[in-house]
Amino acid sequence: MVTSPSDRKSLAVMAFVFSLVIFGTLAVSYLARGYQISFRQGPTLTSTGLLSVTSKPKSASVYINDRLTTATDDTLNLPPGDYHIKITKDGYLPWDKDIQIKKEVVFQTDAQLFRSAPDLKPITYAGAINPTISNDGSKVIFAVASASATQDNGLYLVEITDNPLLINKNIPRQISPNYPGTDWSQASFEFSPNSRQFIATFPGDIYLLSLDTPITSKSLLDITPQLASIKQDWQTQTDQIIKAKIDKLPASIQALVSTASANDISFSTSEDKILYLAIKDANLPQNIITPPPAQSTQQQHRDIKSQNYYVYDLKDDTNFLIGPSLDIHQPQWLPGSTNIIYNQSDKIKVVEYDSTNLKTVFAGKFDQNAIYVSADGNKIITLTSAYHSAPENLYAITIR
Repeated sequence: MVTSPSDRKSLAVMAFVFSLVIFGTLAVSYLARGYQISFRQGPTLTSTGLLSVTSKPKSASVYINDRLTTATDDTLNLPPGDYHIKITKDGYLPWDKDIQIKKEVVFQTDAQLFRSAPDLKPITYAGAINPTISNDGSKVIFAVASASATQDNGLYLVEITDNPLLINKNIPRQISPNYPGTDWSQASFEFSPNSRQFIATFPGDIYLLSLDTPITSKSLLDITPQLASIKQDWQTQTDQIIKAKIDKLPASIQALVSTASANDISFSTSEDKILYLAIKDANLPQNIITPPPAQSTQQQHRDIKSQNYYVYDLKDDTNFLIGPSLDIHQPQWLPGSTNIIYNQSDKIKVVEYDSTNLKTVFAGKFDQNAIYVSADGNKIITLTSAYHSAPENLYAITIR
């Protein structure tokens, strides 16, 4: 078949465009995998790794091997090797980590920066007695007994949710006044597993109360004869919650995890990391799952010791030691992050899941049994006093 010059020209253009598309696709693929073109000794393709430096908040300075290199957020090509990364920002505690860059693999910092001078603001002003947080972490109930107006004494609730539609969040509201013979400051409180009911235990009476309906004097019915049955039902619900968590874990991890309390096992917000209390010594086998190329290179602890807290990464197959339960109290995930917060020796500390970047975010006198984290993870709520001999109140401490 004889083709005309115009047909040959069209075929040539199509071949050129096709070749350009193929070349462009390959170039983008290689660049995305960290390859760079070097012209030092003629054009050569060099394999590198990618460092994605991200932080909250952004616009933080990034030092690589003590040299100011860029600012967050940014992505850099680096030759494979070991690096010391430091991220700093005025008004925040520094973040640093020793990392290993691998060829064709992306390392992401995901640095959470915490304030160097936390902001402390009162939530209550007339005291807070026996504060108790709900199991879902969304609300705290407490009693007031020293209000200047007698009618203001009673039982209060404060919502610590991040729901933008809730205009009264972090503002205490009275849910019941004191009644004749009922002084709420004399009671201790325990929430139901679904956080919709609570038991108020007085020296002589025990009440089961709902937060879904107003609490009146008619609500105060002694349930002492039914208490054992109610507690058994709550324990059954708690066991179901724990089982649902345990079932998500590999079999070799399940055997190590404490099931004494739902608080002994908790998932990160992304549900790919689990904080757990070990109940026995064991050796965690390698390659429970096939680890990804970007598996963390931080030091692991797979030699498990009883009564230590660990974090197991379900995607990475890595296991990190957080610390012994004798030293670490009330460990819990900081929402929206890979950090764990706990109290230790009159200090509130945060640490990354891989046991790096241990920081003290608050130090001073506070009730070590009353440390609550707001749902957005930006604030800690605790019971403390502004100065010596002042009454204890609930304070919100902004840490990030």
